Amino acid sequence: MDEKEESCCSIDYQHHKEIFEKRRQAFLNNPEKAVTTHSAKIRLIQDQYKEAKVPGGYTIECDEPVERGGMGKGPAPLQYLVASVGL
Repeated sequence: MDEKEESCCSIDYQHHKEIFEKRRQAFLNNPEKAVTTHSAKIRLIQDQYKEAKVPGGYTIECDEPVERGGMGKGPAPLQYLVASVGL
């Protein structure tokens, strides 16, 4: 791996540790705020093509390839799942 690749992919562990500790302390001081709720509004548009509206004003489109009955307009659900592991 060259220097450019390494710098683009390095993780600032100290920074993440500081953020984690700050959140941990906030939750210890106010435990009722440690609960989070996530939501999405899903809509079937056509065949396998769907969209999800999530908080923050984001819309996520999802589909299947044509050979699997979709229209190929977006990533398949399994592709989102696999990508989410790395995010």
